[in-house]
Amino acid sequence: MTVATAAFDGKVLSLSDALPGSPSDQVVAFWASQRPEMAAGLGDAFTRGSLSPSEQAVAIAVFERLAKDTEVDVRRALAEHVKSSPMLPRDIALRLAADIEVVALPILQTSPVLTDADLVAIIAAGNPAKSRTIAGRAVLSETVSGALVDTGDRSVVEILLANDGADISCTSYRSVLAAFAQDSTIQELLIERPSLPFAVKELLVTLVSKALQARIVERHGLPVRLVEQLSRQGHERNLLQTLAGLRSGQEIEAAVARLARKNALSPTLLLRLLSAGLLEQFGAAIGSLASVPAARAQNALRKAGTPALLKLYERAKLPAHLEPAFQAVLEVILERRRSGHNGTDPEVEQRLVNDLVCAYRKLSPGSLESVICQLGQITADNPDALRL
Repeated sequence: MTVATAAFDGKVLSLSDALPGSPSDQVVAFWASQRPEMAAGLGDAFTRGSLSPSEQAVAIAVFERLAKDTEVDVRRALAEHVKSSPMLPRDIALRLAADIEVVALPILQTSPVLTDADLVAIIAAGNPAKSRTIAGRAVLSETVSGALVDTGDRSVVEILLANDGADISCTSYRSVLAAFAQDSTIQELLIERPSLPFAVKELLVTLVSKALQARIVERHGLPVRLVEQLSRQGHERNLLQTLAGLRSGQEIEAAVARLARKNALSPTLLLRLLSAGLLEQFGAAIGSLASVPAARAQNALRKAGTPALLKLYERAKLPAHLEPAFQAVLEVILERRRSGHNGTDPEVEQRLVNDLVCAYRKLSPGSLESVICQLGQITADNPDALRL
């Protein structure tokens, strides 16, 4: 009892020693009457673990009263001095966390007794200041980080990304990139994270400026060549989405002509178009490279299939080592067209992956996107990549 006696001028010793069991209303009332000073002193002693079991029982009973006190200064003093205690009953911590900000924030920042479910529920209540405080906690699970990301609050996300103690899932990272795709500050905070999933690095490369791409190389050790490839692939995916949104032949031909003038009709872009089942866009693109009218190229592909493709492919001067890939994809897409379906679905994409992996011995199975990226890295002087 030495610490308690020193802290409270002997009052605790005489009162607590008189108690044979749980604290009486008289003892609790006495302690609670000391109010802010009581909250601070008893809170410190409780957090340090310097109270005996019987004194802890008195302290907890007093805390329950002080947490309901009408004076803000009393509740604030209590929260500040018990915020770090692992022995604080969870119900008291929750009451303080649900209080006004000046009382709640110390508990939300530090208290180890609040569970992930508690923190998620508090975030869901929609108080930005409380969410920002939670985002700065020393340790955060993926679950809590996900709830913070889901608020869509930029200030909350900034604090979260700057917190090296926060575990963040790949899904949450993707949500951040989707919500703040043009925000350079958020991009910089992402780049400065201690580690990032490769899928997130890949997506980040496609969104950021050249200067930030250089920072990704420096910070995360990605080879410069890989960053350049990822950037190009991301650009092609964006082009694919743009072309997929065009409906009229005139729009498609105009867009393809613009890309042709920029030398942007790359083999992998054409393969992406074909793999997505965009036969009209693909026909216009390969027709442009082969100096054949778009409608004529599209009609030839639909009617003649692979033989027409081979003629157009040769005239377009596309890489000979990728011709088997185009043949394999066209056969699947035309078969699907004949059955009355446009576009692709997961089952069709998996079939395309299987056919392409069978055609190229150096491809690793994965998503269709991954396989197309790998095809883009095969060079003409690497004939061993093909299964002949």
